[in-house]
Amino acid sequence: MAKSDGQKRKVVVVGAGDVGSTYCYALCQSGLAEEIVLIDLNEDLARGQILDLIHGQPFFPTVSLRVGDTSDYADARLIVITAGVAQKAGETRLDLIRKNTAIMRSILADILSVDSQAILLVVSNPVDVMTRVALACSGWERKRILGSGTVLDSARLRYLLANYGRIDVHNVHGYVLGEHGDSEFVAWSMTNVAGIPIDVYFSDCLRSADWATQRRRIEQEVRESAYHIIDYKGATNFAVGLALVRI
Repeated sequence: MAKSDGQKRKVVVVGAGDVGSTYCYALCQSGLAEEIVLIDLNEDLARGQILDLIHGQPFFPTVSLRVGDTSDYADARLIVITAGVAQKAGETRLDLIRKNTAIMRSILADILSVDSQAILLVVSNPVDVMTRVALACSGWERKRILGSGTVLDSARLRYLLANYGRIDVHNVHGYVLGEHGDSEFVAWSMTNVAGIPIDVYFSDCLRSADWATQRRRIEQEVRESAYHIIDYKGATNFAVGLALVRI
């Protein structure tokens, strides 16, 4: 976020749950923001998250941290919406549409009421639908509203490929495209290891006899990763928090 107009690099995070609080934690350490404001209907939860973060201030770059309210939208540079009903074990992201659409409309009404000029980053699931809802409710230009999309899915792909090939994940490059959900797909033609096409690397360089089978397994595992994590611990938060900082 370039500071070309002299405006403070202020980020407002809506939702103090697992994703919102973890994003704040990661953002603090990045040094990208000058001010981070956390908003949640559960004010005690927001206060607790901010107090916990403030106690870590000696260990990360200088940043102002506080609990806020809807008036903070007015001068925000970036508003990140993580609020919503969380996906439960056995649910798909699309099961959340009705409840989270109502929440998204309510948040947008507050943002519009103060004539915010911020960029909006939508994280709430199903993120592609919620981003479309935000665009329709706001009437803003498309370039002002982003969804977190498949950045996290692409990171999962890179990890799984690196793990299979026993190579450094930073040398693996590839993208998952489409919906952040069950219809997403891997752009295999764009996937490579240090510039070597992925099929060439695994079939020819590593001489993997079952690469075609492994390719299908990895793509399926990327698609189902969130379900496994939710089954294990109830929510996904660490990797998506880091992905949001990258965005």
